[in-house]
Amino acid sequence: MEETREELQQKVAQNRELMTQLTKKNDQFIFDINKVLETSQLEEEKKVRELNTMLVALVEGQKTGVTAKQLYGTPTEAADAIINAPEPAPEMTFGKIMLDNFLLLFTILSVMVSLFGMFSRTGQQTTQGITAIVLGAASGAFSFYLIYRYIYVYDQPGADASKRPGFLKTSGIMALSFIPWFIVFALASFLPANVNPVLDPMLTISLGVATYGIRYWLKKKFRFESVMFAKR
Repeated sequence: MEETREELQQKVAQNRELMTQLTKKNDQFIFDINKVLETSQLEEEKKVRELNTMLVALVEGQKTGVTAKQLYGTPTEAADAIINAPEPAPEMTFGKIMLDNFLLLFTILSVMVSLFGMFSRTGQQTTQGITAIVLGAASGAFSFYLIYRYIYVYDQPGADASKRPGFLKTSGIMALSFIPWFIVFALASFLPANVNPVLDPMLTISLGVATYGIRYWLKKKFRFESVMFAKR
């Protein structure tokens, strides 16, 4: 999760306070680390964040006699660990999850509906209009959000796995979450053609591919983490 400017300023102030609590050896340890970091291209936000974590650990370690070397090795090794520390995963809010789910489901539904229409023996172009696909993707996005919110959120790093619902409750939540999606998608197919036009299959597929491209760009740009097919 990215730090806000206020949170970053608070950590800067906390770092200064923690520095006054260090022993001479630990103070020299941090001084040596900063010399290495000054020669790197490390972003200031990351430097403040990583040093804050380190300073807290050093101050706590002083209470029990744990040395900086025991915690982090040499100053060079500690600085290298800071420079190469992975960026924290971005916070996946309701809006981000819904957007990611919608874009992915719109891609899948667009391609599936178009292929069914293209290979249909009845000669019908597609089985669903574009509005039905949009509504299906939106309702499906919400269904998958509910499943993540009440089940898979407990599989994420740092979550309390003991709160994850058992098999029967999980099955019930998933069933109830999917019902609205199926109902909305089914009812949307009965919308009149003037509000639910059936597009040419190739155009619908093109829209799906373009949507996937937008999703790919957003994931690279803003580091979206997909919750639909995340590793369990």
